[in-house]
Amino acid sequence: MTQRTHTSTKALTMTIGEWRLRLAELCRDCVLTDSDDEGDCLRVAHALMMQAPETPGAAGGFDLAMALAHLPPMARIECLIEQGALDSVALALLPEEASYLMSRSIEGAWLASVFLPGMEEEVTSEGGSLAMALTSALLAALAHVTQSNGAVAVAARERDARSQGSDAYADNLWQRPAGTLLN
Repeated sequence: MTQRTHTSTKALTMTIGEWRLRLAELCRDCVLTDSDDEGDCLRVAHALMMQAPETPGAAGGFDLAMALAHLPPMARIECLIEQGALDSVALALLPEEASYLMSRSIEGAWLASVFLPGMEEEVTSEGGSLAMALTSALLAALAHVTQSNGAVAVAARERDARSQGSDAYADNLWQRPAGTLLN
């Protein structure tokens, strides 16, 4: 018996389908979170983006690895969160080639739209704050482009799964989280 308690800190590899599912869950959480949990949502978003699976090629003009290469280190994210600069954290998560639009209704609801290369139209989400709306829209956009990005590599497998009535096809699709308004 050994007293060794060292474990690897490397995150487990996720499939694209699993990663998109995690994006969808966090997208929903960003929309529904209260102000006390915004920092946690941003931390999880950063960690999830850092764990993005490798995608085969840059289909549709979007290369996930290249888009996420800009992510700041966790220490910088933590520093910004501790200072209350949550909007700055959300902006730091955006890929450099992302287009975005933010607005606020007269009732105080925040809306954010994000457009990434390879998309035909932007994804819009709402949130209780600018940071949460922008993060939610970014996560939805990433889920969308990785679905279309991965479609080139997994199209044959999905076709086979559909023809055989397998649930494997459903695992590769990103779906809008229940209870959220995404356009």
